[in-house]
Amino acid sequence: MIKINESPRDAMQALKKIIPTKDKIDYINLLLKVGFDIVDVGSFVSPNAVPQMKDTAEVLENLNLEDTDSKISVLVGNAYFAKRLAEYKQVDFINYPFAISEIFQKKNLKANFTQSLKQIDKIIDLCIQKNKKPIISISEAFGNPYDEDWGIDILMDWIEVLYDKGLRYLPLADTTGSGSAHLIGLVFTNVISEFQDIQFNFHLHSKPEDTIPKIEAAYEAGCRNFDTVFNGMGGCPMTGKELVANTDTFIFYEWLKKNEIENKLNEKALYPAIEKAKIIF
Repeated sequence: MIKINESPRDAMQALKKIIPTKDKIDYINLLLKVGFDIVDVGSFVSPNAVPQMKDTAEVLENLNLEDTDSKISVLVGNAYFAKRLAEYKQVDFINYPFAISEIFQKKNLKANFTQSLKQIDKIIDLCIQKNKKPIISISEAFGNPYDEDWGIDILMDWIEVLYDKGLRYLPLADTTGSGSAHLIGLVFTNVISEFQDIQFNFHLHSKPEDTIPKIEAAYEAGCRNFDTVFNGMGGCPMTGKELVANTDTFIFYEWLKKNEIENKLNEKALYPAIEKAKIIF
């Protein structure tokens, strides 16, 4: 069974025009009816850095969670924001992005490796105390465009570090669209073989024409958990490089149907969300 996580947060965060809070709430409530495993609804970060996400608390307070099995995830910039977020009963997952490129980690969160690992430890401890689950996303998992050393062995070493902290769910993100389909398949083949009790997720940024070959490479290597975004919107605004599109939810769903791959999405609920996304974006 394929697991699909939808990220309106990733779709919205880089937009300069502020989306009205009510539109965000209405849209996310539609997404909660579709059958996604996780919906990534926003972030607790500095409003100066990402002004689009400054209303995430209000969004959380207005989610309709009565008739959904979807879990709620929110991204945080550090343990301070995680402590605030942990007070919201609506939240299941606290997501902290960790790049195995120190240059990108400094661009994104103004923290080096040592500082970031301390934040991760605090977030994990906080999740234990508050009955939340930590998600530590590994950025630049498929290449490094910043002239730093990169290799599958380096990625495996970092996975080992996070494994030793007790993490058994790890998203691997190609934030800058660096990985080829061949490399993506090679990465997943190696990490799934080496860490058989970790559930790996694929967060793909890619040119539209390369999306399906890369998805197929990950799937054939054993990945069964994918992130998507309606209309393929988004991209990380902190990369210092041109934004690269996310995996389009509808294109991914059509690929699943074509290949008769089992999933939990409710097609009747999918189309109203698509129409709402067209209005918002």
